[in-house]
Formats: sequence, C-alpha cells, structure tokens
Amino acid sequence: MSRTISVKAQIEILASPTVVRSVFLGFDRYQQWQQGWDIRPADSGKKPLELKSGDKIRVSMHGMVFNPEVITNDPECFTWEGSIPWIVKGRHYFSFSPSKENPGGTTFIQSEDYSGGFVTLFGSWIKTDQPNQNWNAFNEALKKEAERRTSSS
Repeated sequence: MSRTISVKAQIEILASPTVVRSVFLGFDRYQQWQQGWDIRPADSGKKPLELKSGDKIRVSMHGMVFNPEVITNDPECFTWEGSIPWIVKGRHYFSFSPSKENPGGTTFIQSEDYSGGFVTLFGSWIKTDQPNQNWNAFNEALKKEAERRTSSS
C-alpha cells in the first residue's frame, strides 16, 4: 500500500503575488538574493515564464542536483515532479496566494508531497511538522527580495 507524506513551509510576504512570482521566476538572478539554490530550464532557449507542463528543469539545492519535470506554471502555482524510480517520488509546489493577513501581500507556501517505497517503509520517521531549513532560508530570502523590490518601486 502506497503512502504519501506532505511537508510545507509558509511565509507572509508584504508584496503582491505578481511581484513574488516575478522574483521566484527570475532564475537567472537567484545568486543576487539567496545562496544555495539554482533553477534553470533544461532548454536554455526557454524563459521561466514560458515553461509548461512536461518541460524539464535543472534544480540544484545546496549541492543536490536533479532534473524534475514542470507540472504547472501559472500565476497561482509553480509545480515540479521528480523521482528516483521505485524509491521515492516528490511533487514540489510553490504557491502565490493573496494574503488574508496582509491586504495586498502574499501567502507563499512551499510544499512537497512524497510517495514511493521509501515513504511506505520509513514514512513514520519523517518529520512533517519541521520543514527543511533550506526551504525556510529560501522563503526568507524570497520575502526579503520581494519586499525590497516593492519598497523601491
């Protein structure tokens, strides 16, 4: 029987979802505002806004490199899916929602649904209430950059 485990990290950003998404999709500027993450379209001629379902991307997170497939790329969500066959499959979401706490702001949620043999066998040891520190660091850096861009415009 297959099991799915979900992990998420959420942050409130005092910038519109449009601004937050623009910063997020500015892959070529990542090194200017955060360290450790690099995302690139596999097709170097394609811009991040042009990525669609089925397109491949190259992702490096603190030295871990993988080549997931884009599932969605719309104003509300950017999603990719990657796997190690028979071991684990992960669907990673970045959502940009209007904030209910801060009018004009964004609730940014980064989450992942994990499934596969590894999760079925060892899922009870995965801490779903404690997202990866690297996710939190990325979210904080995204917040800082989006708010900086909002205040300078």
